[in-house]
Amino acid sequence: MANITIIGFVDNIKYLPNQGGCFVFVSEFKKGYKKSNGEVVDNKYLSWKIIFKQGLVKYINNHFNNGMLVEIKGEVFPYAIDKETIVQGYSVIGQCMKLASYPRSTVKMEQNLVKES
Repeated sequence: MANITIIGFVDNIKYLPNQGGCFVFVSEFKKGYKKSNGEVVDNKYLSWKIIFKQGLVKYINNHFNNGMLVEIKGEVFPYAIDKETIVQGYSVIGQCMKLASYPRSTVKMEQNLVKES
C-alpha cells in the first residue's frame, strides 16, 4: 500500500449523487530551480484528482470551499479506471482532509512582539 500526502489549494469539488462519493481537485505549487549546468526549470502547478467515498462527503460539503489550502492524506494506486476498464494512470483514494496552515519563518518573532506589547 502506498500512502500519499498532498498540500494544495482546492480548485473544485464535484459531488457524485449516483455513486455517493465526490472528487476533490487540488493544485499544488512546485517551485522552480536552477540546475548545476545552468539550465532553469520553471515553476509548475501540479493538479490532483482525489476520490472520497460516501462517508466523508457531508464533512467535505460542510467545511471546505474552493480556494482553501488543504492537506489530504490518502492511498495511491498505480492504475486508473475508465468505465470499468483499467487504464494507465493513477488513482488517489482520500482518507482524510483538513485545513492546512501557511508556514511562516517569523512566528517566534511575532510571539515575542505580542508578549512585549
